[in-house]
Amino acid sequence: MTERLYYEDSFLREFEAEVLSCEAVRPEGIRGAENARWQVVLDRTAFYPTSGGQPHDTGTLGGAAVVEVLERDDKTVAHLTDKQVPTGPVRGAVDWERRFDHMQQHTGQHLLSAAFLELFNFPTVSFHLGREVSTIDLAAPGLDARLMEQAERRANGIIFEDRAVRVSFGTAEQLAEAGVRKAVEREGILRAIEVEGFDRQPCGGTHVARTG
Repeated sequence: MTERLYYEDSFLREFEAEVLSCEAVRPEGIRGAENARWQVVLDRTAFYPTSGGQPHDTGTLGGAAVVEVLERDDKTVAHLTDKQVPTGPVRGAVDWERRFDHMQQHTGQHLLSAAFLELFNFPTVSFHLGREVSTIDLAAPGLDARLMEQAERRANGIIFEDRAVRVSFGTAEQLAEAGVRKAVEREGILRAIEVEGFDRQPCGGTHVARTG
């Protein structure tokens, strides 16, 4: 299992790690040695893999570009690179502009989802962060402009108040006792994101430190 540095610090841009393996892969439909890809596994990483509606990070590992990041079935994080990365020590760097955009979007999604739940009891069932458009799917009988404006104003109010966004860890039972609003069936130690005095829910994604 890969140690995920972004769990503790979403603002970490560069890190040191050990390359455990580097295997050649060839995506379907890609031809030519110059288009080969390499799947790199590290002992620890700050790169976020595509998961739960949030896209993967990009950046560099040594002299190689990280073009995709995936979570494998064994819970290791695989980094798809454009060049071979030798086993041993390596320095990684996350594309900060892309990462920070995802952090802002993801925290914003938490705020808007919490607003719909607080005001109308409409829970979020899924979401997707995109480059141009992001979406939230709600379990609701319907939405009109009036309801959306109320939720928007509530979420914006929390942003303007510049509330703290904190990370906590615990079992499903401990998080439920602490007020996490979403039931979790997974076992072991889980991660939760809290927007001070407004929302607390399990989440493995990257977030800003304050709503402002």
